[in-house]
Amino acid sequence: MSYYISHNMINRMRADLRQRRDSLASVVAKDIAERISSGEYSLGSKIPIEAELCDIYNVSRTVVREAIAHLRSEGLLMSRQGIGVFVAGQGSVTLRIPPESAGELSEIIEILELRIGVEVEAAGLAAQRHNEMDLTKIFDCLQAMSNPEAFNHNPRQLDFDFHRAIAVASGNSYMPRFMDFVGPVIIPRSQLIHATIPKITREYLTKMTEEHDRIAQAIGRGDVLGARDAMRFHLAGSLERYRQLNIA
Repeated sequence: MSYYISHNMINRMRADLRQRRDSLASVVAKDIAERISSGEYSLGSKIPIEAELCDIYNVSRTVVREAIAHLRSEGLLMSRQGIGVFVAGQGSVTLRIPPESAGELSEIIEILELRIGVEVEAAGLAAQRHNEMDLTKIFDCLQAMSNPEAFNHNPRQLDFDFHRAIAVASGNSYMPRFMDFVGPVIIPRSQLIHATIPKITREYLTKMTEEHDRIAQAIGRGDVLGARDAMRFHLAGSLERYRQLNIA
């Protein structure tokens, strides 16, 4: 007996898996938050490493990463590269993006409008203040995105890494913190546009890479106005694409 599985059935199965993964991530995030609130994980302490959390909750690494990303956006955790994840606070953050609405187009549009206000200035400051290490990081991120196939495989993290590198190069310590806040929310859900309009995925990713290149080149030559304009053009273009989806 042969079986035929339609694309619609596959998509439904994938959606079910994503929903289950999101649900598990919420459970893990809630438990870790409760441990922070109770003092089991004290302010400034390091939480168990990823592999240990997988064992504790009997979930995949993807689930743990999404739970941690959510807690970072809540201001409860912060990551220190090469060291681990630490308790950053008790969750008393004023600005909060509810996870249940993070994938809504209206929410993405509002966050993009917010990002334009911050990242345009970050690009200008990066052009003015960057050092060689900053510039190397920006162009390393750009190089990682130069292959459309590689970018298509992992667009969310690569996109976030590039924008955060610019925030670091701005010399303003609050700008990378801002990216850490919005990154787990806006970047993971950016795949929505690719899934909704699959025929333009390659063209869209190639265009995005070209826009990133213009931003990086302007920063590299110290062109403050050019860097701002290139970042504004890039984010405004993304905003308009999402607005068109919202209308559709």
